[in-house]
Amino acid sequence: MPDGLVSAAEANRDFPKMLREVEDGARITITKDGKPIAILAPVDASMTADRSRAHQRMMELLREGLPLDFQGGVDRDEVHSR
Repeated sequence: MPDGLVSAAEANRDFPKMLREVEDGARITITKDGKPIAILAPVDASMTADRSRAHQRMMELLREGLPLDFQGGVDRDEVHSR
């Protein structure tokens, strides 16, 4: 995998090796019929933190629930103002 490009068949065969390389900072493009179809890359720590905050907020909103007298018709702006 010298250039970071691997075929889907090779990715299937060598996945543990690819994961080790990605843990070391590599980005690997997986191809099918010579066309790129996926990128295997390390997770960005800031992205993980953002997802964690979003998940926490979603869980808070789910716990709050809708008011008992809710009649439907939530618009986009109202959802984002909560």
